[in-house]
Amino acid sequence: MNNQFSENLKKIRKEHNLSQEQLADELGVSRQAISKWESGSAYPEMDKIIALCDKFNLNIDDLLHKDIKEVKGEDETKKNINNLIDSFLNFVTDTINLFSSMNFKSKIKCIFEQIVIGTILFLCSLIIIAILNSLVGSILKFLPGNIEIFMSNIFDSLLYTLCTVGSVIILAHIFKTRYLDYYDKIKTDTKIEENDTKENNNEKDIDKENKIMFKNNENKIVIRDPKHSEYRFINGIFKLFIGIIKFFLLCIAFSVSITLICLFVAIAVSFLICKTGIFFIGILLALLAASTIAAIILVLILNFVFNRKSNKKMMIWGFVLSLAIFGLGCGLVFSGSLNFEIVNENDEALKTVKTEHIMKDDLKIYSDDDTPIEYIESDINNVVIEYSLSEACDLKEFVGHYGEIVPSGECYNVTGYIKEFVKNVNDYKIILMDGDIKNITVYANKNNIEKIKNNIKKEFIFDD
Repeated sequence: MNNQFSENLKKIRKEHNLSQEQLADELGVSRQAISKWESGSAYPEMDKIIALCDKFNLNIDDLLHKDIKEVKGEDETKKNINNLIDSFLNFVTDTINLFSSMNFKSKIKCIFEQIVIGTILFLCSLIIIAILNSLVGSILKFLPGNIEIFMSNIFDSLLYTLCTVGSVIILAHIFKTRYLDYYDKIKTDTKIEENDTKENNNEKDIDKENKIMFKNNENKIVIRDPKHSEYRFINGIFKLFIGIIKFFLLCIAFSVSITLICLFVAIAVSFLICKTGIFFIGILLALLAASTIAAIILVLILNFVFNRKSNKKMMIWGFVLSLAIFGLGCGLVFSGSLNFEIVNENDEALKTVKTEHIMKDDLKIYSDDDTPIEYIESDINNVVIEYSLSEACDLKEFVGHYGEIVPSGECYNVTGYIKEFVKNVNDYKIILMDGDIKNITVYANKNNIEKIKNNIKKEFIFDD
């Protein structure tokens, strides 16, 4: 007889809290037959074995030849693994569905909350690891060096793994409790409300303060509702974070405002070169487009800072159209610039400035930008210096206490520089002007010229 079958029959009957009489009645046999099967003195017919397998959801081979506890243990393990995998996949699916259903503000708030909680868990883990490392280190220091290092490394790896896994589990549990469970609840409430609304078309609208909230007729939910509890410290940190962002955006808005003013000024100034035709039209279009883009950016920033709604479609179309106009303007500027002549400063664009100095024994003349100095003999007792520099610049002559004269050009005359530039552009010329002194000519008699040169030589010899 098969002793394994008799043992398995006893186990499954007791597990299901059945007496021999009850099992006999269900199988249509006598109690004595069940007793003989369990004692191993008799063996059931095949139809009865099949009935037992169907009743207790067993395999014939498992019932007759294997230990039923081991079989159930293996089935339970497989079932637990499958449940674990299904649970993880459901968690991922629910998370994706949740984020796809949330509005933008709720998504940002949810992500920010998880970052804050994750940071707190990370800091707590570091504190726990530091404390346990110090305790374990004081215990392991009595071991030999190599063994101490080996055990310490193992303990560190185990500790970091446990803290990481624990933090992930806690974070996932908080996320599930605060969001996924709430999401399931409001989905169920919404279905009930929709059914009630269909049945009672004349009833009042559903109170939206405690239920799922929609914006712009889109299925976007607002997490969380006003009556649902929140972690106040996280909400406070979130508000502080948003406040800091708004402060920086206001600083950017101030910069954009200054840029916008400069662009308007440039638009007004651009009419000074209206004689350039296509070049002027391109400059004007590019400046107008850039001003529009700056204005759109400024409006978006201010609407975000002061919690106002923006007309997204109008903003997008305005931005795209401005980019197109800006590109068109740049193209016209390039086409018009092909007619321009780029030249260096010539004598026509230079002016001559003369200064007169009383001759002194220690007089020296230097060039601040290494411009060559030309000496011309003249029947005069004093020294006359002639400079050539840009029309838009002014001469600055430094006279030191030791007889040195150091000239330089200063182009602080903005009005004159702009006039000169506009005049040249309208003539289709771009003259590269700078503040350097182009020519220095010294007029003096022969003796004075020799003294000046000797003073400069002595200066260099003394420096060497």
